[in-house]
Amino acid sequence: MINYPIGIQTFKKIRQDGYLYIDKTSYIPPLLKNSQYVFLSRPRRFGKSLLISMLESFFKGERELFDGLAIDKLMPEPWESHPVIHLDLSGEDYNDGNVLEMKLNSFLERYESQLELQQANTTISDRFRNIVRTLHETTGSRVVVLIDEYDNPITSAIGKPELQERFRDILYGFYSSLKSIDAHIHFCMLTGVTKYGHLSVFSGLNNLLDISLMDEFASICGITEDELHSDLDEGVRELAKEEEIDVEQTYDYLKEWYDGYHFSKSLLDVYNPFSLMNALARKEVSDYWFQTGAPTILIKLMQNQSMDIAKLNGAKASSDMLGNISTFNINPTALFYQTGYLTIKEYERSSRLFRLGYPNKEVESSLMNSILNAYTHRADSMVLMAELREYLENGQTEFFVRTLKTFFANIPFDLRRNIERYENYYHTIFYVLLRLLGMDVDAEYHTSEGSIDIVIKTLAYIYLIELKINGTAEDAIKQINERQYSAPFASDSRKLIKLGIGFAENTHTIDSYIIED
Repeated sequence: MINYPIGIQTFKKIRQDGYLYIDKTSYIPPLLKNSQYVFLSRPRRFGKSLLISMLESFFKGERELFDGLAIDKLMPEPWESHPVIHLDLSGEDYNDGNVLEMKLNSFLERYESQLELQQANTTISDRFRNIVRTLHETTGSRVVVLIDEYDNPITSAIGKPELQERFRDILYGFYSSLKSIDAHIHFCMLTGVTKYGHLSVFSGLNNLLDISLMDEFASICGITEDELHSDLDEGVRELAKEEEIDVEQTYDYLKEWYDGYHFSKSLLDVYNPFSLMNALARKEVSDYWFQTGAPTILIKLMQNQSMDIAKLNGAKASSDMLGNISTFNINPTALFYQTGYLTIKEYERSSRLFRLGYPNKEVESSLMNSILNAYTHRADSMVLMAELREYLENGQTEFFVRTLKTFFANIPFDLRRNIERYENYYHTIFYVLLRLLGMDVDAEYHTSEGSIDIVIKTLAYIYLIELKINGTAEDAIKQINERQYSAPFASDSRKLIKLGIGFAENTHTIDSYIIED
């Protein structure tokens, strides 16, 4: 029986209590070789805290915990132990502006008590510097500083500019102290979800190495295909038995749901470790990662900036855009990537740009459901999806539109009243609904004469859909015909159906529609 470490992020506990550990200790030598200061960005629940805990045990010289692991052979010589300062900024509700200062005070007081140091009305930065210097002087070994989820307070305050500004100032002063005590530090690593490039921890440390997009560290967190087969094959076989499918089908099933993350140009596949281990432990495939944190902040950003959700899947981004975010002007696409809702799908060497997309089925379907709920307040859409899918597959366009009309009419009035806040409201709902259908859907399908709003392909039908906001179905059909949107599909054997839909300004619902086949 595999003892899965669900929710356990302490390396020592995992090793002493016989939990499964996916060996990441081979990354220690390159971490030490490349730089004194290292930063790693990865989505939540991806193993950052366990990595930091493992490094803490390594630097403390707790060698017995590493018996049989890769580092035991890579570094057979005696290990030098170091005093370790470990700060974890996760697990707090930072909506109260005083929580961050209380957290840092508690952290500093713990070390000051151990070292019998007096606070003496000094700043947080001075106290931190004093602790590092004292640890070095009393032990004779330089200090290791490990900071986990360094960005959590700032990210938690997105949408609250005054609170975010306060947290940024506090952390700016705290992290800036690192550069003035360089002589006392042996190694420093920070992890987080988002890299705020303007914080002094990045601008002040010229030798800080950001390994987030480096090929060498692409799988330092998460689970690779090889690790899945070598370390988790027993669990996969148990899941296959529970699902009553063969083992290879089960591997494909897990890949569809939890694989697909890429953190470098190499496009090395990485599985979401939290969801994968939960699925194997519970013998059921579900959206475990998504259940631990809905993307509320991201959806609000998307709405406030009238962002077109259809353009996320396939968006282009530079490495600088993915690696740095400003709290002054947050780029939603970069934030979607850093938080794990988008991943790298392709690297174009000629343009040096990354093409982004949804990593897997868990992320895409769960994200679409969350967006649909935020835009319509309809949490359970399973019955609606089944009906719409059946109508499209059977060519029952009339029933498809009538069902949509009822759906839009039932959106709460207060949401419809505020539609002007985001101009692409209808396009977003249409796109999300169709992505949830699990069908072949293209938004803004480009032809030589223009762009078709939506193209849907089933086994037997191709639907060309044009939406007219505050316009008529006649205008929509006229555009489809005059611009010859059907031309690219002339040689396709499937039946072509044109659908023009008009939305009324006063009711914000479907006012008219025309079907041509």
